[in-house]
Amino acid sequence: MPEAKLQKRSPSVKQASSIGWLGAMLSGLALVTIALMLVVLFGVVDALHFGSIADFFTPDPAAAAGTLGLVGGAEGVTLSIVLLGVMFGIQTTSSRYSPRIIGIFTRNPLNALVLSFALASILYTFLVRSEVKVNYVPMASVAVAEVLALINFALLFPYVLYTFEVMRAETLVSGIMRRARRELRGGMHTRRSLQHRSALLTCLEQVSDIAFGSVQLGDMPVCVLSIEVMGDFLSREYLPVKKNLNPEWFKVGHAELSGASDQIIAEVNRAGTWFAYVVMSSFVDMIGLTPVHRKEAVHAIAVATRKIGLAAIDVGDSEVAELSLRFFNTHLRAAINRSAPTFASGIMNEYRRFAIGALEWRRDLAVEAAAHLLRYGRHFDEAGMPAIFGAAAEDVADLAIEARVRDPQVSFRLAQLLVRNLLDLIPNARPIGLNGLFKGVAKLTCWAMASDEKDIAHVLVEGIAAAPPDFVDAALSRMESTQNGLFWEVNERVISFDWVEQSLRDQIPRLRTALGRAKAAGNGAVIDLKDAPVVTKDLVQPEPTPSAG
Repeated sequence: MPEAKLQKRSPSVKQASSIGWLGAMLSGLALVTIALMLVVLFGVVDALHFGSIADFFTPDPAAAAGTLGLVGGAEGVTLSIVLLGVMFGIQTTSSRYSPRIIGIFTRNPLNALVLSFALASILYTFLVRSEVKVNYVPMASVAVAEVLALINFALLFPYVLYTFEVMRAETLVSGIMRRARRELRGGMHTRRSLQHRSALLTCLEQVSDIAFGSVQLGDMPVCVLSIEVMGDFLSREYLPVKKNLNPEWFKVGHAELSGASDQIIAEVNRAGTWFAYVVMSSFVDMIGLTPVHRKEAVHAIAVATRKIGLAAIDVGDSEVAELSLRFFNTHLRAAINRSAPTFASGIMNEYRRFAIGALEWRRDLAVEAAAHLLRYGRHFDEAGMPAIFGAAAEDVADLAIEARVRDPQVSFRLAQLLVRNLLDLIPNARPIGLNGLFKGVAKLTCWAMASDEKDIAHVLVEGIAAAPPDFVDAALSRMESTQNGLFWEVNERVISFDWVEQSLRDQIPRLRTALGRAKAAGNGAVIDLKDAPVVTKDLVQPEPTPSAG
């Protein structure tokens, strides 16, 4: 299975520490308990100067009427203050993230319960006040009114704490995803499946709104959390049960995909991928909003995209797996458009991990991902960010090494891709990009020699032999002399392109000898990719190779 087996059911949200409803309730009860203890304590002391304790605590009509009026008024004022604080919290949260957050508060049954209890207590107190006569006190009703008032005071202030806890972004996201899981389970039934689909889409939009608002406010932990829960929900909750959903679930229109073209609507309806498309297209929008110095959000997006793709491979959903690959390419294009090389490093690293995970069951996707990595590396080079090309070449070289234990033909095909890009780049390449690409090819060649992979080593040596001799000799000399692997600047890759492990560095003299033989034999020409081995029937066909100049 790709990477580790994804858990079928696991919490989607990291729960933040909070006082919780029980803790808030206990704090309110503690205040009321202390007040009652003081009343009883000093009441007993005062009753020593009265006839009896029972007579002392038994109100006369005037005292009962005054107490009920005071209790009702105090409850009303307290409730007003509580409502003011709650409304302020809701308004602040909705303006910070999204007005749709208000719906979460109005649907919470606990809110209706607490407020209804407070209003009922006030109304009951006023009604009991009307029962008090000049010469009669309804003792049971007065006692109940006082008990209700005590409970009300014990609830209201803790309720304020609870409400503000609910309005925290982490708690909001957790509650939204719980509702999303309920709607997904409801969508498996034929009855009202479209209503459940609409509610699920609303949940997704609410989490997206929180993520967008967090990006704009610079609250990156909340943004990363929102990205993670959307990716985990799609990979761990939705994809495993997707086959159990009704066919009408997968037929959407412009109402569900607002702003999408007719072609996109037709494609997601054909492939049944509308939900995955909505999630991952929101990721693209977030990349467009994220400041270039907040790379953690883009890294979370790349991780989520990888998990979605591997989960799709795991459950046999080829459409979503291929959609994930296309969105990886879209993320790289967004990084190019933003001129953000820091975004590209994290995306490429997760792209490579996705390709490694796909090696076992979808080797065609692994090879296609490698081709796209090199292609977008060249686009970065053309856009004035040549160092990214070297990073892409190293990722493909690492992928080729990983592929050896599963299918040596995949490693051979990836070696050909690297050589072709090297030969295409030599005539008009930027020095930094060409050097990075060459180092990826050279490292893979040293590995092939050390591992006795003769076919792979042969195609790589012939490709290197076609490069300018002075350039090759200087690059190999730097690789031989570089002893410290850390790059002299702090960057995403950490390791210098010129550094290789000692076991591979020992192969450089053999590489020089092999290059000399290849040049003497006149084989330093363009590698013919038409003879590339077929890995699987689904592999992307190699593009025609231009002749060497």
